[in-house]
Amino acid sequence: MPDTLSRRLADLEGAEAALVLASGMAATTCSILALLRPGDHLLASSRIRQSTRLLLQQELPALGVALSFIDPRDTRGWRRGLERTTRVLLMETPSMEDAQPVDCKPPRMLARELGIALLVDSTAASPVLFRPLEHGADVVIHDAAFLLDGAGGNAVGVVCGSEGVIEEVRAKMLTWGAVPHPAALAQLDRELDTLEVRVLRQSATTSTVAGWATTQAAVSRVDVPAGADPDGHQAGSTTMVLTLDSVARATRCLDVLIGREATPTSAWRGTHATYAVRAEEASAIRLHIGLESPALLTERLAEALA
Repeated sequence: MPDTLSRRLADLEGAEAALVLASGMAATTCSILALLRPGDHLLASSRIRQSTRLLLQQELPALGVALSFIDPRDTRGWRRGLERTTRVLLMETPSMEDAQPVDCKPPRMLARELGIALLVDSTAASPVLFRPLEHGADVVIHDAAFLLDGAGGNAVGVVCGSEGVIEEVRAKMLTWGAVPHPAALAQLDRELDTLEVRVLRQSATTSTVAGWATTQAAVSRVDVPAGADPDGHQAGSTTMVLTLDSVARATRCLDVLIGREATPTSAWRGTHATYAVRAEEASAIRLHIGLESPALLTERLAEALA
């Protein structure tokens, strides 16, 4: 099973090899440990998940690795942020913070020019919507609980890349005790059977709900990719950010949406059901669209926005 699953994941991303680890954070951590050494510098996009940001800020200094952040919306920021010891560029696309794709071209060109690694977290896209290796990435990371494993509750992570890099990541996985449980591997293998169907359905629903949201007086802005960008993202997304007319309304909206859940809202609920979290801006909420019908979702949102 492990070899078959790894081959399947590698084929989905167009990679030489792939590896499943015990969690999404394990995938990120072991990839970074495999690519960096004491004295190196990592240059990261500022548009990354808070959990990844905390990992970088809290753990890299103890390992003797320097860290800088740049805003990827400033395409020249990547070059300005370089240091003599930069060995890895890290980005996330689409950004989990604002649902927008991040242009791979500037970091890709720098990575090729300088012979350094480009590491891309593609959790929010899945290989159905975007394959970073085809656009210059060296390593791709997925938190499988978000899209790859539609059932949720399976917190494994995936790393895809060259055979050499994957062997380095495997060594770190064994050293740091990040080996996944066999049952988690079997579940992920089953869930991959429906990956394309699920993600395309979620993407279509996201587009429908986003269109509805633009007609609501309480919604001042809707952030969702409107179409394929120049670097190859498909015209699709499973995430949107709604900026509302007040912080109070955003709070009430979250209370209503979360109140419908049988369990506290979290990223581990998988893709079968939509969930909402507070976005970076206090008056905004981030919606991760599940497999419900658009009519049901707009009905619930209308109630939440009232």
